[in-house]
Amino acid sequence: MIETYRKWGRSVRLEGGRVVWVDEAGEAIESAGVFRTRALGEDSNLERPERDAIDAAGHEIESLAGDGLMLERLFVSQGAVAHRFNETHWSESLRRVHLSIARPPLRAIFDFADFQFDAVRRAADALRRAGKERKPPKRMRLAEHIGAALLPFLPIAKIQSPAPHDGKGAPIVETLAEGEATNWFRPSYRVRPRRAWFHLRVAPFGEIDPDLPVAVALLAPVSRAAIQVLCVDGRAAYPVSMPLRPILAAKATQTWYPYGAGAFGAELML
Repeated sequence: MIETYRKWGRSVRLEGGRVVWVDEAGEAIESAGVFRTRALGEDSNLERPERDAIDAAGHEIESLAGDGLMLERLFVSQGAVAHRFNETHWSESLRRVHLSIARPPLRAIFDFADFQFDAVRRAADALRRAGKERKPPKRMRLAEHIGAALLPFLPIAKIQSPAPHDGKGAPIVETLAEGEATNWFRPSYRVRPRRAWFHLRVAPFGEIDPDLPVAVALLAPVSRAAIQVLCVDGRAAYPVSMPLRPILAAKATQTWYPYGAGAFGAELML
């Protein structure tokens, strides 16, 4: 069987201090175990995105730097994408933000799917007054964006949220995310699709103590074994490195984050 996937995209991006307009189209064909890709010289015919929201998002983020902080990376994009897999067609609108804000040697990293930056504002305040690294507190909370980044790795009950299409145009149904995923994730037409759980959300359990110290930012990408975070305890702020502990309580939120094939926010206590 021959599988043919085509993708068209049109976006406006703020990257490296410059605004870039991007039009792209590509094709992936898989047959008899061979995966081939190529760019298409076609117009996407998608609506040209507005620049105003990109400029406003960039200015808001830049306003959080200064006073001892610097932006080491700032990528903001908004656009539309159209897909076709064999005879199935669908489209979507996307926003993405990837940034790191630093007070060397510490740097807080963020990934968002919308232009809401309260988490960055909170972390920037903590970063300005952060002291030396401390031992992890006995119990700690993780802010929802950190929990979302960890969710694909955690051995706790998770639910795949429904959506109209996966990377092969098939519907994504709500189900417990356990065992082998049944849907296909395709981050780019240039990459062979892989099985993945989509739009994960945590199955809530336990009760989170609101008075515990809270991790407000990742200081390094997450792994299955450990995390490095910026922790706030009252007026004190400090970096913490720790192996992943058992999760004692979890609460799902409604904010979607672009980790893996998507994950909803998860406030966690460990």
